[in-house]
Amino acid sequence: MNGGYEMRITNQRFGREFWALWMATALSNLGDGLFKFALPLLAAKLTNSPALVASVSLALTLPWLLFALPVGVIVDRLDRKRIMVVVNLIRTAAVGSLAFAQQLDWLSVFVLGFLAFLVGTCETVSDTTSGALVPSVVNRDQLEQANARIYSVETIMNKFIGGPLGGYLLAIGLLLPAVGSAVSFLAAAVALLLMRGHFSVERKQSASIWREVSEGVRFLWTNQLLRTLAIMVAIMASCWSAFFSILVLYAVAPGPLGLQEYQYGLLLTSLAAGSVAGSLLVSPLQRLFGRGALLGMDIIGTFAMLFVPGVWANVWLVGAAMFLAGMGGTTWVVAVNSIRQRVVPNELLGRVYGAYRLISWGTLPIGAFLAGIVAELAGLQVVFLGGAILNLFLVFPLISVFREEKRQTEQSGGSVSSPNLVP
Repeated sequence: MNGGYEMRITNQRFGREFWALWMATALSNLGDGLFKFALPLLAAKLTNSPALVASVSLALTLPWLLFALPVGVIVDRLDRKRIMVVVNLIRTAAVGSLAFAQQLDWLSVFVLGFLAFLVGTCETVSDTTSGALVPSVVNRDQLEQANARIYSVETIMNKFIGGPLGGYLLAIGLLLPAVGSAVSFLAAAVALLLMRGHFSVERKQSASIWREVSEGVRFLWTNQLLRTLAIMVAIMASCWSAFFSILVLYAVAPGPLGLQEYQYGLLLTSLAAGSVAGSLLVSPLQRLFGRGALLGMDIIGTFAMLFVPGVWANVWLVGAAMFLAGMGGTTWVVAVNSIRQRVVPNELLGRVYGAYRLISWGTLPIGAFLAGIVAELAGLQVVFLGGAILNLFLVFPLISVFREEKRQTEQSGGSVSSPNLVP
């Protein structure tokens, strides 16, 4: 690592590189929030079929299943800042093209699904790269605080602001959320240019991309703690995907909650508000109860979010359950990201993160697909209650995570490889 950069990150305050990454994260997640808010509503206007509406959500998440592993290799091979700049520019073009499709009368549920797939592919690359970048711009003892700030701004912009703003823009014009999303992605690319230097990892490259992929998969799968966490989040992620792929049909009139579109956006802010509260509770909870409590909160919150709408069609109860789920989601992400960034060497971060996301987020399209089929055959509430029951079984692996995390922390002293940056 060059001396100038090392001097910047040893300062106890976050430096320019972290804040540039934070700003880019905020802007790109505003774009994500606007796009993801508009996506199911646009799909619902184009078709009345729950299966087709859910298939658009499936298209957005399918790239995690298809590309997570090779994307990890790319992140470990190339300059991580440049990767994020390029994918934000591609997202700008993809989301902006919705307006052209509408003007040319080409907009259909299939075109929407294709664009969702393209944006989802870019999100796969961007999220993997961002997760690998954080340890390169902060000290090891700042990881929890840095991850909390990154995740809280992701949630605030993605759901707390993106949802209501998307509802307001949609009330003015059908495609205005997509236009706002494109502008946000472009601004995120500009913000990343404020990061000084290059962010490539010094390492030997294998002749085979699949050999490099196998290194990341092997590291993840032979580490009991990371493997268990990946399997646990795979189950929870499929439940979350099932929930959100059909929530618009449950919440917006003529669904059971009977909300207007702008009210649906406000309902989504309850999840975001919970996430913000969770980011504020991360440090005191970890100090008092350890990382295990951060993980346990997510299981409780996810169960509540699924169980409540399966039993009561009450917007206040559903909103409260989503608030609790938002808190748990934040504490989980911060805890798991910090564990992974400590345990995994920097030169393997992209590949291990890709393998982790393949196992965990690769279930998102499965959850969306099954939700659409089950909702079509048995009703929306059956999907919610089935997910709640499935989520209860996660209590058992959580106990083993408590023990293994404590053992590995004591064994390694919480060490993590220093970032190797190429000037």
